[in-house]
Amino acid sequence: MRSIFTRLFFSIAILGIANELRAQQDPHYSQWMHNKLNLNAGFAGATDGKICATLLYRTQWMGFGGDIVNGLPQGDAPTNQVGSINAAVGKHLGIGGTIVSDKLGFETMVMPRLTLSWRQEIGDGVLAGGVGLGYMQRSMDGTQLKAIDPNDPRIPPSAVSGNAMDFDFGLYYTKNNLAGIINNFYAGFSATHLNQNKIIYEWNGGSSEINSAMHMYFMTGGEYDINSTLTLQPNIIVKKDPAKIQTDLNCYLIMNGNIFGGLTWRPMDAAVLLAGYQFQSIPLYVGYSYDLTTSRIINYSSGSHEIVLRYCFGITIPKKEPIVRYRLTPRFM
Repeated sequence: MRSIFTRLFFSIAILGIANELRAQQDPHYSQWMHNKLNLNAGFAGATDGKICATLLYRTQWMGFGGDIVNGLPQGDAPTNQVGSINAAVGKHLGIGGTIVSDKLGFETMVMPRLTLSWRQEIGDGVLAGGVGLGYMQRSMDGTQLKAIDPNDPRIPPSAVSGNAMDFDFGLYYTKNNLAGIINNFYAGFSATHLNQNKIIYEWNGGSSEINSAMHMYFMTGGEYDINSTLTLQPNIIVKKDPAKIQTDLNCYLIMNGNIFGGLTWRPMDAAVLLAGYQFQSIPLYVGYSYDLTTSRIINYSSGSHEIVLRYCFGITIPKKEPIVRYRLTPRFM
């Protein structure tokens, strides 16, 4: 297993050098560990025999792009919503679906996606490989753009839209106990936008092309029981986009199995405070995070906010008791 992950890290490094530089396109999440399906298709079905539905809402860089009023930044911040649901079907199959809505400035991206994974026991762990098929739709309100040259054939003067198919792939490994120390260990490697689709905006007199670049992710984590009351849950994710490699170093402290408090350090970007609560009467988790920006964007933004809801439930099919029917026969009259 060690050699497998060594090769994965080596592959990430080589690809990071080989790719040409472009801007990040996938939105990032501070509470990604509660919605792994959105980043890794191999996660489909890793739900301990339950059906899990997740909703996540993120407001990125509050006030960015607006004016300062009474000392506070104002304006429309980028927003992102993602919903997902997944479950295991039988012993080997996992299925799931996600839908993402991402608004950045005057452009909006919506992408529904279906995922399918095959889960195979390897020793006392489970390795899953998954694929995702999505339909990406982008739209832009060109009437809000102010071009220096009104006749620029690359800048749309009206609302435009386009769409394309999108594919992704993921590997996800789980193990109940690692080295007798770490419980619920997991590690995953995934890539989104494998086909690097192209969406073309067309209008009278011009056109513009949007190219989706491949993004790669490596995630790992687990749980360490300090005592019968407290548990540490570290999580790490390495994100590779066409421009750079970014890492989130996270650790939760869990009390009594249902009260969550944590910190995340995202170098050169943000420090994140996280809190959550797992209800015991109902299978619902509620989480919140606040990103305190550490880059120069802090001069224009009051930070980022994120809320996540996760509901996992099982379905029990009651056994039908055989119906007893009494019949009369003349033989026993």
